Amino acid sequence: MSAHKRKSDGRWQVTYRDERGKLRTETYPKGKAGKRKAEARDAEIKYLKAHNKPLPRPRREGIHLDELCQEWIDMKKAQGRSRGWLRDWANVFNRYLSEPLTKKPAHSLTQADILAVIGAHWAEAAQSTRNRYIGYLKAIFAYGVEQGHLQVNPLAGWKKGKEPRRRSQLTLEDLRRIQAHAGRKGSRCPHLSWALELAWRVPARPGRDLYGLTFARNVAWDKGGVHVYHSKVGRWAFIQVPDDFMWELRARERKSKSGYLIEYKGCPVKRLDTSLANVAQHPEQGLGLPYRPTMYDVRHLWITTALDSGFEPSVIAHMAGTSIEMIHANYYEPHAAEQGRMVEGMPGLRESSQNGKILKMGNGK
Repeated sequence: MSAHKRKSDGRWQVTYRDERGKLRTETYPKGKAGKRKAEARDAEIKYLKAHNKPLPRPRREGIHLDELCQEWIDMKKAQGRSRGWLRDWANVFNRYLSEPLTKKPAHSLTQADILAVIGAHWAEAAQSTRNRYIGYLKAIFAYGVEQGHLQVNPLAGWKKGKEPRRRSQLTLEDLRRIQAHAGRKGSRCPHLSWALELAWRVPARPGRDLYGLTFARNVAWDKGGVHVYHSKVGRWAFIQVPDDFMWELRARERKSKSGYLIEYKGCPVKRLDTSLANVAQHPEQGLGLPYRPTMYDVRHLWITTALDSGFEPSVIAHMAGTSIEMIHANYYEPHAAEQGRMVEGMPGLRESSQNGKILKMGNGK
């Protein structure tokens, strides 16, 4: 009974005899993570045997999806992926996917196996939710193929389902009302009022792009603006802001305890959608709006307002950290004034006099 590394492929394995005296072998991944799991399993088996307790049913040979998922998560941590995002995915995997998808080795799983589990838990969920979770699993299997754990990716042929485009209902008038309500005297979330002002001046994506801004790293005091790293496109953008906003930044820097541009009770924030929804929708403490706005709606409104104001799309794309093609595909709508001018200028099918009476056509009397 021992944990050792196989010379053939470098994987770790645990060898022992079960209650019937049959020799069993369990295989674990390569590297330090696999070694830790093999040694832990070896110690567990020795403890159970020493105390005459039944041994748990051994897994079939080969890496299992939970082991593969853990390797993938460790790799993403090393790459700097958000710990909060990884924690959320690990919770989803452990709660819904681990038990049904680890009964057999990962190489034995099929696309049908995986989609059946997804359908059982998220049949009524939004298409975007199903796309996201299946996409994560597809990436994990692809990692397994790259590392030599698997021969094929069972989700290699899977394609995302079409997601209906979400239409933002937030208007500039409502945004102004929300900001004023959040900043009123006695408000429970005055930080939201400032966050909305910052999101309007610096149209970074909600998340670490916006909430991770600090006075020391991002504010260019001498240039009158803010340096933003748009993580989705992997590039920096300098966003110039008005002088009065720079003065506001300077005043908030003096009061800041965390060093972040947005903070709550001296700590940086991670999300604001709940506070925003409460201020907008709460029938007693909020405005009672009939829809639930998000911080992403603020960014959407900034882009559409800039387009409607006639600003250059290339400048908008640079500041917002996106592409001109994405702006035209997802945000652009013809300006209302141009539509009105076109409605007035297009000729009708029926000729009419200036007083609005219908003229007779042809030889009819």
